[in-house]
Amino acid sequence: MSDFWDDFEDYPLKKEYDICDFIEKIKNKIDKEFRKLNDEYHPAILGEDNGNKLYSLIREREPEVVVETGVCNGFSSSVILKALSENGKGKLYSIDLPEYIEPGEEPDGRTGAVVPATKYSGWVVPDRFRSNWTHILGNSFYETPRLMERISKIDLFIHDSDHSYEGMMFEFSMAWKHLKDNGLLMADNIDYSDAFADFANAKDRTKYRLGVMGLIIK
Repeated sequence: MSDFWDDFEDYPLKKEYDICDFIEKIKNKIDKEFRKLNDEYHPAILGEDNGNKLYSLIREREPEVVVETGVCNGFSSSVILKALSENGKGKLYSIDLPEYIEPGEEPDGRTGAVVPATKYSGWVVPDRFRSNWTHILGNSFYETPRLMERISKIDLFIHDSDHSYEGMMFEFSMAWKHLKDNGLLMADNIDYSDAFADFANAKDRTKYRLGVMGLIIK
């Protein structure tokens, strides 16, 4: 059987930075909190290699406006905000409708994308980065159009919320209208459906791979 990534090209990063120490601190904070709930359960996060790649991409592209859907505990948001801080410019807008998990509870098919009931969406994001962050709580189906109309043009869109085919296609279509020329559209968990591939093919764009994330350029 053909590998899922066969028709993707690796995104050509000019330089890959190493922020493993920062990533380890964020990961340890999340793991520590989840061990209080269930010692055998580990939440889903982007991870070290993918975190380095995402950070490197943002350092290279120097986006001024980044939009992401899906925050959860805030691992990816922390990486994005650190990169924007090192660039000396840029703002992150995040939309999230978190699911919470109680002590001893199992995630029940939620792919680990849950927040401890004692915490809040994006709780792990360091305070020093929050001045460049607008965090919107709500359903991305409603909040994404409102946000896009308000900020008009964006440089980078990252999908990591509702991974249904309909949900992904909706966000991709909305983001594409507001992406600047040469802007990036990215998505995690693109193997959940054909949405990313179908959208990229419809726009006749090269499909790139950045770690476990899909990426196309407008």
